[in-house]
Amino acid sequence: MIKNPSPPIPSSTVLLLRDSLEGLEVFMVMRNAGIDFAGGALVYPGGKFDIADLATETAAYCDGVEGLDTTDIGYRVCGIRETFEEAGFLLAREKGSESLVDGERCAKLGAAYRNAVHAGEITMKDVAEMEHLALACDQMVPFAHWITPPQFPKQSSI
Repeated sequence: MIKNPSPPIPSSTVLLLRDSLEGLEVFMVMRNAGIDFAGGALVYPGGKFDIADLATETAAYCDGVEGLDTTDIGYRVCGIRETFEEAGFLLAREKGSESLVDGERCAKLGAAYRNAVHAGEITMKDVAEMEHLALACDQMVPFAHWITPPQFPKQSSI
């Protein structure tokens, strides 16, 4: 038994799914082989909360958050941010549009903002505001809530 287990860290993981002619496709990323936990493993994009994910003003830049509390919105924004940081895929749409931004627009947004978001220099709210986007929180469907067992040195709450 571990004497002083670390407290769980709120985080989000995103399973990106799509139908294709061949069947269901699942998007995954490969972890850096040099990291201390699960290096080289295929995983879903995700990671721990940033305090900006929970900011009240961020909700104004999110679709589908009516009736959700700040924490529920934060989990969705965290997943969107982590997917953007790790994979360059942004779950967002032009304000007022029903369609998600396409691959070309994702690539341009990634080139312009991905490193700055990852470094914490700007937030997803900032990107949405500057680019007239709405974060597609309505596409984020909670699936499970897991807490890493306390015997692991790094705990997360997904």
